[in-house]
Amino acid sequence: MLELLDMGKYGVFIWSSYGASVLVIGGLIIRILQQRQKAKEILRDLEQQMQSTSPS
Repeated sequence: MLELLDMGKYGVFIWSSYGASVLVIGGLIIRILQQRQKAKEILRDLEQQMQSTSPS
């Protein structure tokens, strides 16, 4: 098992690449969730504006 994790002289490069990939993907997921929440807020505001300006 340790030999698999060590990966010889390339271990540092490989594991740092995995780490960087996880950080980037995690950041993208967080960004998407933030944008999704913001879009929901904008849609909610637009619906409220449409309801307040529509003729009754």
